[in-house]
Amino acid sequence: MLDLRRLEILRRFAALGTITATADELGYSPSAISQQLATLEREAGIALIERTAQRASLTDAGRELAEHAAHILAAAETAHSRMRARAGTISGRVTISCIPALAPALAPHLATLQRLHPELSVVAHETGSTAAAAAVLDRRYDLAVIDDWSEHRPVEDAGLSVHRLRREDIVLALPTDHPLAEQSGPVTAARLRETVHHQTWLCAPVGQLSRAAGDQRLAAVNASPVRRWEFAGLHVLALLVATGAGVALLPAGIAHGQAGVTGVRLAPRMQRTILALTRPTTHEDPAIAACLHVIREALSSQQSTANYSAVKPAPGSAAS
Repeated sequence: MLDLRRLEILRRFAALGTITATADELGYSPSAISQQLATLEREAGIALIERTAQRASLTDAGRELAEHAAHILAAAETAHSRMRARAGTISGRVTISCIPALAPALAPHLATLQRLHPELSVVAHETGSTAAAAAVLDRRYDLAVIDDWSEHRPVEDAGLSVHRLRREDIVLALPTDHPLAEQSGPVTAARLRETVHHQTWLCAPVGQLSRAAGDQRLAAVNASPVRRWEFAGLHVLALLVATGAGVALLPAGIAHGQAGVTGVRLAPRMQRTILALTRPTTHEDPAIAACLHVIREALSSQQSTANYSAVKPAPGSAAS
């Protein structure tokens, strides 16, 4: 009988291409990975790996078994999820990735859930949105909380269940003593263009979703920053705005949560969507359902308790 854990190692090796990368991904030594693959070969009764002095690669049989492994592991996960649902207990290990900006809000709620259910083990990591979908598909995480800054409705990720958790306004974050912070009404294209011309523009590095969305908005209003500072982390950008270092496009909750910062909405409106990604095979797992529930509660609590009086709305629009 083929061992499921070894099939997972084979599947990861097929995706990553080297023993070293597979070992790094799974947290084992390269020699341990090689031993597990050798044991799987004995179980299968055929050579799965072709080894040379320089590298190891899959044989035709290895590639075929790796393809079967994906289906076998999915079926096993579905069965496990359904058995957990029958048992009705919140237990087992759940791995979660979360974007850095939301980790402080979610971590206490997940810790409380774990205390209430001693048989549940939650393992949480900070991870950016761009790699989250692949990580959930590869079973590195069971659940990922990400954000989508696109102007259009987020598309379904192939092979994943997408849970829409919240929509949040993106605002122009200004120091509270900035003249524009006292003006009524939204930031129009002309105002944004003028502000960008005279102020240091604070933004994330290239490759971040917030950077791409910000660049797209600037291009739409024909604005080009004269001075641009790049820093990773939306909370870091909020801190810099508070010091008077410059201005930035930030989620309303982050702008409001930073003392010394005022957020002014944009016209046309700009928003991001907070999403959770899970595998359909874990749909019935009570532990994952419980984690998803407390994440929804945490985001709802964060939104409802925030005082958005510091965020100036556009005429005729309600605070989100």
